[in-house]
Amino acid sequence: MSDPLQKSGRMTVVSQELSDLKFVKLHSPKMKSVYWQHFGFPTNEHDRIITKQNVVCTLCHKVLTNHGNTTNLRAHLQHRHKDIFQKICIENGIRIPPRRPLTKAGNSSTGPGRMAVKRDPLRQKVKMECRDTIQDTSNTGSLQGEEPSMLYETMVPMTYEDDDVIDNDHFVKVEVSGSGNGLKPKSNIADHSTMEVITMNAKYTSGPNYRSEMGEMVNQYQLQDALVNMVINDVRNVDTLYDQGMSIFIRTLCGNVELPSDKKIEALIRELHSDKLTTLSNQIKMHSQIKPYSLGFEIWKNVENKHFMSIYFNYTTDAPEYNLLNQLYCTVEYNKFTSIDEIFEEFNLENCAAAIVSYEYDDYLKHFLKSKNIPIILSYDVTVDKCLKLVFALPDVISIIDQVKEMIMRYGSEISSKDVDIPTINDEFPWTFYELLKFFSETVSWPEDVDILVASSKVIVDTLNILAITLDTLKGEEIPHSSMLSPITSKIVNKKLALSDTDDELVANIKTTISSELQNVVIADHHLTIAALLDPRFHRLTTVKNLGKCIQILTSKYNQMHQQDVGTVAMTKDTIEHKPATSTSRKSNLEIFFDIQDEPAPMSVPQEDCNIENDLKRYRTEVYVNLDESPFSWWSKLGHVYGSLKRLAPIYQCMPCVVNMNFKKPVKQQIYEQHKRFMLTGTLIDAILFLHNNNDNKFD
Repeated sequence: MSDPLQKSGRMTVVSQELSDLKFVKLHSPKMKSVYWQHFGFPTNEHDRIITKQNVVCTLCHKVLTNHGNTTNLRAHLQHRHKDIFQKICIENGIRIPPRRPLTKAGNSSTGPGRMAVKRDPLRQKVKMECRDTIQDTSNTGSLQGEEPSMLYETMVPMTYEDDDVIDNDHFVKVEVSGSGNGLKPKSNIADHSTMEVITMNAKYTSGPNYRSEMGEMVNQYQLQDALVNMVINDVRNVDTLYDQGMSIFIRTLCGNVELPSDKKIEALIRELHSDKLTTLSNQIKMHSQIKPYSLGFEIWKNVENKHFMSIYFNYTTDAPEYNLLNQLYCTVEYNKFTSIDEIFEEFNLENCAAAIVSYEYDDYLKHFLKSKNIPIILSYDVTVDKCLKLVFALPDVISIIDQVKEMIMRYGSEISSKDVDIPTINDEFPWTFYELLKFFSETVSWPEDVDILVASSKVIVDTLNILAITLDTLKGEEIPHSSMLSPITSKIVNKKLALSDTDDELVANIKTTISSELQNVVIADHHLTIAALLDPRFHRLTTVKNLGKCIQILTSKYNQMHQQDVGTVAMTKDTIEHKPATSTSRKSNLEIFFDIQDEPAPMSVPQEDCNIENDLKRYRTEVYVNLDESPFSWWSKLGHVYGSLKRLAPIYQCMPCVVNMNFKKPVKQQIYEQHKRFMLTGTLIDAILFLHNNNDNKFD
């Protein structure tokens, strides 16, 4: 029989609850009952369960009320999806109790062959599918409205002990009067032989709705979800939701709504965090067992002066295309009692290519990483910040900055009257000093007696501009690779920071300070050199002063990977033709930074022997790749010509040059977000930061 609620000519009024139940997909709970495999809880676009008071059939998307058992689910399958229900019963040995014999109805209104439905009025069970949309609810709970509304209810057996037969066309049509709560049946003799009025039990209704001052109906679960989103998106403590101003704001929008308790919000956040972390954790632990990856460590502290360590997991994926991904894994309180081994007890640390750290002087973390033979790379944004701090610590520069501060204070009122924002200095963010000097030398016109100070400030800014350009180049990459650091730094040191005869003492000191730091931290790092060599875009742009050491490291890693193999790997005799890179109308940040011209590349000559040194020599001689080409795709398509290097390349492809992508944001935004994180307290710090950072990212 057809569903009477779908017949044309019959007006159905859907309840506010069900009409507002808009979901993106369904969350299948892990239940023992076999019926749950065809039902799920509705979730929104953030994979958060909207409500657990309703379940949705995955076969027909019918919304059912969840009473905490499988009665509704079982009845729905038996009634709407008979074939699937019978299959479940057969596969799982479920026996269906026999039904009482059916009698034909004597009433002509049922038509020939129609079955009469016998029910015990005291044992009737009701499943509400639709109910009247309440236009307005007064304090007394009376229903108001100028036009009578229609409400439909279907009769559904709640237990298999009930032997009643479900008739698709057996439903009750109820008229809701505009004055009072009385419900009276309005039978249609042409369609039904038996009509009854069923009073709905309160336990079958969904959560309460509240009307805001603007006339909008606000659902309790929508409010809970909105508050959870606010905590996660704004990186705030749960208790801030109950500040006086926030409470007044919520009630202004939502009416006289009862705010969910802080325990309820915390429980929802923990549940959401647990669901996402379980999925992510299982996948990255499995990834760590079979593929190379790298880790990122960020150490910070909060308002309670507690130190925390945020750990990032970096990995490559080839779906839908080759790419490097950066994922926040967890945040733990960090002190001398923290057991880092326990955090990674299910990881294969032998596959960890490197650790990118944001804190240079932490001996405890360094000791752990060195004990696991994991190379340590200082995050490049931290390296640049350190260069700036060293420059601003030079005596001559300190003197200039102090004079600049004094001049701005002296003329502060005049500057403010021109509607100009004066940069604020923050000792933890050295770029704020750079912005102050730039503002002083470029934005405001000063008296003539300040010209010397303006000129000195401009000299400092012009010398430091190369570091700003470097970071802008990295910002052009979705996730900048460690392979970029050595070639970029080589050009900075050799071209932009080289001393010239026209440099005065101040400029020479600044250039020497920056060059020395970059030489020690970047150019002298063997692993950064290897990463650049194995990136076909950059190997020709890298100054290699430690080639012997690099070959030694690569050979050692190659032997470890193939320690069970006997002999050498036969060289593939395929030839490869390198096509000259084609010029494009618009160059990328890398093309602009290196300012190179397209060149033809020589043909590859395959060799019979296969070892690191020979492959590396041929590779450096023969390979020319456009800076905009993907190194992942190149190694996948053409790397077989250099067999030993192709096996090593994935190790260095999963290493970003920064811990996270915060350096891409404006300095003012970085300060603001650091302050929000600084204010986090309590036991939800890990959950809030995890959900905030992984709101849109998915592990492939």
